[in-house]
Amino acid sequence: MIDFHLLKFNFPAITGHPQHQTMHAIFVSRVHRAFAAIKGFDIGYNDGDHHLYRFQLDTSTIIRGNTVDVTVTYGLRDSSGTFDDPYNALVDVLVIVEREGQIPPIVFGEAPPA
Repeated sequence: MIDFHLLKFNFPAITGHPQHQTMHAIFVSRVHRAFAAIKGFDIGYNDGDHHLYRFQLDTSTIIRGNTVDVTVTYGLRDSSGTFDDPYNALVDVLVIVEREGQIPPIVFGEAPPA
């Protein structure tokens, strides 16, 4: 059965290095395969206008039974060569899994199960 879960990552303003955050998507049964797709993002610098030199946004997943650990790595820097300007982001990630279970059958003429 295919299932979905939306995670919202909030990266605070920092300097010095790329950021990593992990969140957990919990499903009702054991997960066989998992993928994390970036649904959308809002990125920026906190202190004025900067030219964009490097932007990094990656996802990875680890399956642990019915839980998928999703890690997002985010980095933003200008051409100074370092992460010396505060930057932040909001990142929406859609977790798509194949898990145990069946889709309940739809019986025409009856309301679907709640």
